[in-house]
Amino acid sequence: MKRAKIVHLVVAAIVVLFLASAARADSVEVTLTQTSQTAAAGSTVTFDATIANLSSTDTIYLNGDSWVTSSLLLTVDDSPYLTNFPLSLAPDQVSGPFALFNVLIDPTTPDDIYDFNSFSILGGSDGDTYDTIGTADFSVTVGSVTAAPEPGALALLLSGLLAIGMLGRLRRSTKAT
Repeated sequence: MKRAKIVHLVVAAIVVLFLASAARADSVEVTLTQTSQTAAAGSTVTFDATIANLSSTDTIYLNGDSWVTSSLLLTVDDSPYLTNFPLSLAPDQVSGPFALFNVLIDPTTPDDIYDFNSFSILGGSDGDTYDTIGTADFSVTVGSVTAAPEPGALALLLSGLLAIGMLGRLRRSTKAT
């Protein structure tokens, strides 16, 4: 009987510890400005984000980061995160939007959609904790990017064509007289 109580206490303690760590699992919310971007092979895309402390009572320390990409041809550069974001967030504090990370696309990357990529913030309740406290999923589409003409360029083109047409009409009317 006594042994059964000890086993129940140990199981209860393990459950409490598990629930306490699960409660801290998403301590920050990472919101990407754009979750998907398109770029050509050999280029770099930048993902901007806002990071918000979800706790109204605890300061959260942002101690590091990690990432996973769906292709070895995509490389994440985390220097924007290390440069732009603070070392900690006070309760209910929001930081950003700032550049969070860059994705370098290898020049040999075939055109395709590369889903199932993620960028995670590591940290916790002190400067020595490296739990995953927030994650953002992102996608990169590799393909040729066609540039859309600027509205000013279209206006300039139309005014040039109009001027050429008027000049031709003026020449025809001068020849007729």
